[in-house]
Amino acid sequence: MITLNKSRYEALECIGSGTTSHVERARDNVIGRTVALKTFIHSFGEDLEEQFLREARLIGQLSHPAIVQLYDVGINEEGTPFLVMEYVAGTTLEEHLESHSLPLQRACTWAADIARALALAHRTGIIHGDIKTGNIFVTPEEKVKLGDFGIAQLATQISGSERVKGTPAYFAPEQILGATQDQRSDQFSFGIVFYELLTGARPFNGDTVGAVCSEILYVEPLPPSKLNPAVPPELDRVIARCLAKNPLERFDSFQQLVTFLYPYTRARRRPPALATGKSSWWMQPSKHREVWMVAAAGLLLTVSLQIPRALRAHFGDVPAPPPSYYRPGVPYEAFSYTKQIRAVEPQADNSDETSKQSEKKETQPRIIHSGRVAVAALNRPADSQNSPSNQSASVLHLAHVPTSNQ
Repeated sequence: MITLNKSRYEALECIGSGTTSHVERARDNVIGRTVALKTFIHSFGEDLEEQFLREARLIGQLSHPAIVQLYDVGINEEGTPFLVMEYVAGTTLEEHLESHSLPLQRACTWAADIARALALAHRTGIIHGDIKTGNIFVTPEEKVKLGDFGIAQLATQISGSERVKGTPAYFAPEQILGATQDQRSDQFSFGIVFYELLTGARPFNGDTVGAVCSEILYVEPLPPSKLNPAVPPELDRVIARCLAKNPLERFDSFQQLVTFLYPYTRARRRPPALATGKSSWWMQPSKHREVWMVAAAGLLLTVSLQIPRALRAHFGDVPAPPPSYYRPGVPYEAFSYTKQIRAVEPQADNSDETSKQSEKKETQPRIIHSGRVAVAALNRPADSQNSPSNQSASVLHLAHVPTSNQ
């Protein structure tokens, strides 16, 4: 038997009591830390002492952020068992829900943390047996911790009762009927807690213990989305599967349940803005109206720059052409005269006078303007200007040019 050293744990104040035990805030005088001292009301029998120590060793091996850590275990001089647990400053989830309504993301996050803790306990072989909001603690950092692992069944055996004790609203149908319990029984109780996290109300809430047990056995609760429109239909199906009357219709394990909750825990909250006084207009988030005003101002500025250019192009004076100098490129040979004789078919009935006139027209010299000849002389090649034949030809042509005075 393990006995309690009275000088080690000093009780400071009572923080809770129930039908099977009471809890006190105490100080560990050896280590100097604050602990929660849970003492059972009824003493052990010889047949339960070894079972108590065995289950306490298993619970002490559980290490998870969402599990209340077990530090020590023993039996005092009066033969009453006790547990020394981690002291969690804060309130229970039951008290927290009375004054707070949780957003969907936080409710799913807390439910997933509790489900991971139960998955670890079930792999170790520990069935909780008393999952309820009163056994879940909310820390000042807004985290949840599940306590009283594996102690509910043992406390019931110590008290000498084999029927329902505690809060019947969280019991599974097989617990009420006295059937064998397993990890799926914890899953039903977890479904009731998750229902409260989403809606703030219990799915089975009769006026008496008998009415509550009857609803758990025979009544299908309303989907959570009927009480909270923010709950998606997928979570309605998760709740319905957890609260199935037949244990075989529930999830195979809590690890499988976590996979369904994980997508709803990924939403991140927007960090609060730092209070640095009045923010400038430039740092404030833009609205749709302001965006359209800026776009319209930019369009108006672009049009105002294009309108003067278009008016100037349409109504302005035609710009003067660039100055160009006349440089004739006509070759000199193009102005030389070549006598051309037109062939005339002989006609029998033509008179001699007509033939003489035609010959006179053919021999009439071509008139060459002096201006053109001068231009052609300017474009004459250098070798052609120096040759005497070309000079005589040009003089010859100028001799036949009639002047304006004649």
